[in-house]
Amino acid sequence: MPRIEIEVSDKTMAQWREFAATMQADELRQSGLLGEWLVQGFLTNVHLYLAEGGPQPPESRKSRNDRQDAEARRKLPKDKKRVLPMFNENDRLTVAEIARVLGLSEENGRALVDGWIAEGFLTNAGPRDGQTAYTLAEDWQVRNLAANRPSLNAPRSVYKPVALNRE
Repeated sequence: MPRIEIEVSDKTMAQWREFAATMQADELRQSGLLGEWLVQGFLTNVHLYLAEGGPQPPESRKSRNDRQDAEARRKLPKDKKRVLPMFNENDRLTVAEIARVLGLSEENGRALVDGWIAEGFLTNAGPRDGQTAYTLAEDWQVRNLAANRPSLNAPRSVYKPVALNRE
């Protein structure tokens, strides 16, 4: 049987050894396909390697999440896009505030907020100034933070204001 020898970096060899220890590699080895599979995979993609200068590293989990968050924000309807930045100023909003920004009656604002709660965009945050307040649902809080407060990467409610002692 013909044999192919290649030179690889220490990092690539370590990744190969890690893969070779997996159950998937063992199954390929037992079926006699490991070498064939590797060469066929390379030959299938060699045109990409030549055009792009090598295989592209896998996308990191953080960049994939950032891309998905940006896409989710981009797909929001106009009314949600107008309300989302309001949560940068105040973590808890009332129906009256949301309705005012959108130019709706409070009754129509209530119907809209109820729909957003059912969709998982908003959640009840308890009373504020005698009215029920709402906050972004947890997954939208993360998406909004990623877009507008990446340096904090945490809701403002986690941080306590610092009292300055001015003498």
